[in-house]
Amino acid sequence: MKRFPFTATVCALALAAAPATWAQAPATPPPADAAPGPEAAPAPEAPQASPEAPAAPAAPAPAAEAQDKPLTAEEMAGTSEVVDARPPPTVRPRIALGNETFYVKPILALAGGVHVENLIQTLNRNRESRATTLALTRFGFEGRLGEYVSFRSEFERNIRAHGSGVWEGTASFSVRDQVIRLQRWNATVEAGIIVDPASVDFISTHVADTLLADKYTRDPLLFSGFNRGQGAQAAYDWNGFRVGFGYTAANPISTSSSYQVGGSFGGGGRFWERPLGNYRNGQPDDDLHFQVFSPSVTYSHALFEAKAMAQVFDVNYQTSSRKDPLLRGNNLRGNVLLKLHANVGIPLFITPFFNVARVQNDVLNNTAGFADQLLSTRYAATSVSAGMDVNVHGRSGVGFQFSRVADRSPGFVAPTGDTPASEPITKTTQFFFNVGGTYWFTEDVAFGARYARYQKKQDRSSDEIDASYFLTLRLLL
Repeated sequence: MKRFPFTATVCALALAAAPATWAQAPATPPPADAAPGPEAAPAPEAPQASPEAPAAPAAPAPAAEAQDKPLTAEEMAGTSEVVDARPPPTVRPRIALGNETFYVKPILALAGGVHVENLIQTLNRNRESRATTLALTRFGFEGRLGEYVSFRSEFERNIRAHGSGVWEGTASFSVRDQVIRLQRWNATVEAGIIVDPASVDFISTHVADTLLADKYTRDPLLFSGFNRGQGAQAAYDWNGFRVGFGYTAANPISTSSSYQVGGSFGGGGRFWERPLGNYRNGQPDDDLHFQVFSPSVTYSHALFEAKAMAQVFDVNYQTSSRKDPLLRGNNLRGNVLLKLHANVGIPLFITPFFNVARVQNDVLNNTAGFADQLLSTRYAATSVSAGMDVNVHGRSGVGFQFSRVADRSPGFVAPTGDTPASEPITKTTQFFFNVGGTYWFTEDVAFGARYARYQKKQDRSSDEIDASYFLTLRLLL
């Protein structure tokens, strides 16, 4: 029953699409019996009856068509529709309900296809490779309430592991963007579940065939500090510059930026896993508090784009106690993307990009007898990624990206006899590689093919290596 209102909303918007389209037709259609064949001869008399009539309905049509054109390769360079934080167009799109400035339109993203997983080297040597058919759906609605107010409400049926989530109501749903946006005088204020655009790495658009929901494309974003979550943010745009500030203060699983926090929490789990280890009345543990301040500046030019951001955060590990210390940390990020045009007999649009992020934070001592103490060594991680897209025909083309995440996580060995306490470091390095191609059949439907590879190296542990092959169809409405 909880999912019924969401389904009903989508159905209602779909049914409303036809009337919204009819509303764009001329107000005085020709008689039904004049439509077919030779009997339409008297039609020339119609312009004589009201000579000014054709001009009235024709005026808004070009504006509506201009706003409803598909996104260009230049507009989507280095990003993806699934992390696009731009507001809906100021004029009603083709599929929408309402008038030109007050409207609501459906959101629908579907991805399905085949995923072949090849486990090359794993810690569990008995695990076997497999082929899986995958499915992912995102749905909701967005719109405008006049010139200055817009909104978005989106939900997701998750991709899940190896297709485990559709039979007998076991599908896993999650809430995505839930944002209300105010815009005026080049200023923007947003609140709800929001995406901070400065926190999004530049990516290859041709490897987003599963909507960035698989580990090969999702995890590098999360390690670098991608922030989708509960919060509020404000920004001001001026001559290509955008100065922004975001704020989040909630349970760590309310925001994706908690993924970057390192160290051991609750017996070896990472910070974002800690609330999931203890459920109370069906809800995750509420003893943790995560607070993030995110100033940023970005610049967009016809030839390049650049971003710089600082995420300053603290962690209250036990809100039920005043004795535990705050864990403080920060993440410094930088991103740059070039926009190059070339012609080798056919026009090419080439976008090389580079991203870097450096995070460090305090780590709690989890050893018995050392409660409410911090280690003297901090957790530190560096994320670096780079790649390039080559668009051959509009948004169609090929691209690749490589990501490396290297972290240093401290542990603790208690003193024994004459041996003092020590804080040994465990080094972990993860590599992600993706190369893929996209062909857009229409402005809304694309075919994708991709090869992805992952490798993990960790001290005192065997390497983990796997590769995957994806063939997908996706629809982005």
